Amino acid sequence: MAPPNPAGAFFIKITVFHGFQIMIINRDIIADISRDMTEIRHTIHRNPETGFKEESTSALVIRILEKYDINITTGLGKTGVVATITGTQPGREILLRCDMDALNVIEDTNLPYASENCGVMHACGHDGHTAIMLGVATYLAQHRDFSGKVHLIFQPAEERFAGALAVINDGLFTRFPEIDAVYGVHNWPGIPAGTIASRPGPLMACGGSWRMVIKGTGGHGAMPHQTTDPTVALGAIITNIQSIVSRNVSPVDAAVLSIAHIHAGDPDVRNVIPSEVIMSGTCRAYDNNVHSMVFERLKEVAEKTAAVYNCAAEVEVQYGYPAVVNDSEKMKVAEAAAMNTVGAQWDGDIKPVTPSEDFSYYQQKVPGVFAFIGNGESAALHTPKYDFNDNIIPLGIEYFLNIVKLELN
Repeated sequence: MAPPNPAGAFFIKITVFHGFQIMIINRDIIADISRDMTEIRHTIHRNPETGFKEESTSALVIRILEKYDINITTGLGKTGVVATITGTQPGREILLRCDMDALNVIEDTNLPYASENCGVMHACGHDGHTAIMLGVATYLAQHRDFSGKVHLIFQPAEERFAGALAVINDGLFTRFPEIDAVYGVHNWPGIPAGTIASRPGPLMACGGSWRMVIKGTGGHGAMPHQTTDPTVALGAIITNIQSIVSRNVSPVDAAVLSIAHIHAGDPDVRNVIPSEVIMSGTCRAYDNNVHSMVFERLKEVAEKTAAVYNCAAEVEVQYGYPAVVNDSEKMKVAEAAAMNTVGAQWDGDIKPVTPSEDFSYYQQKVPGVFAFIGNGESAALHTPKYDFNDNIIPLGIEYFLNIVKLELN
């Protein structure tokens, strides 16, 4: 049995892992805070806001933070909020991140706290992430037995609009230049509730989209010999791009190049060969260099294949978020924090997943780790019946608190 907490202290040393002292956090306090955060989560869920429109969510976050002696910075990424909590001793500075935005999805949960903003819902659990981070702020504001500073970023617009990049471009790391590590979490349906999971190296793919226009002359369907036919070029391009991943990407790497949309001609006009064909799709990879190479090959294969048929192909690419790549040294901190939170339910070798996350932009500035907290057997993310699992709020709070104590002990 662990010795009782001395007066005024709130962590107990119990063992050593990877050279770090493992601490136990007062879970009774976390439980009390989590009950309040659950109600706050329901309020946020009831009033969802999409990217860069999180006005009421930011205002709610600020109202809660203002109850404590916390330095608050606003205006990063328009609606972003940074809470800075200073420990009792000088030391390093770290960044903990959550996201606040919702999605354009019509909710179908029949929950008593279901969305009251028609056509918008928290279908990815960012309401839960915000509640977790507010819980961390509430706890640390009242128990500052750590060295240095903890910056908590309540980030806007993770979905689609790269809110992390907007926050950075608005001066996050120039205002707080001593930040040297970053940590974040995301709930994950299908992973058991009570499990925290991550891995060193690539965790989430970089994403991107492409659009191709194949141009010919078109002409009368009964006289194809007088035309240059972009539909024939299309067929050849579809076949040829299938070799890009299999013959240009190393077998030890991974990439996906998919076609999602094709449009040619008018379905009601059947005797006209169209003069152009439009095709679009997506590309994913776990290595940003592989991702760029696939796009370059896509352009090259399309242009040269179209030329064989006396047509021309133009390819536009749009790069999405970079890959989330976890730092190996910071992974030791995350592993220790997770094991102290959930014990044997820590999974440190989860397989990478193909969705993207703008947390990667922070990792391009400082080393860090992104992890998943199991949401249990819930509906999938981005679906009308999804809901964040309130039971994992205390786990998220405790995990971040363990990060703080390991990094800033």
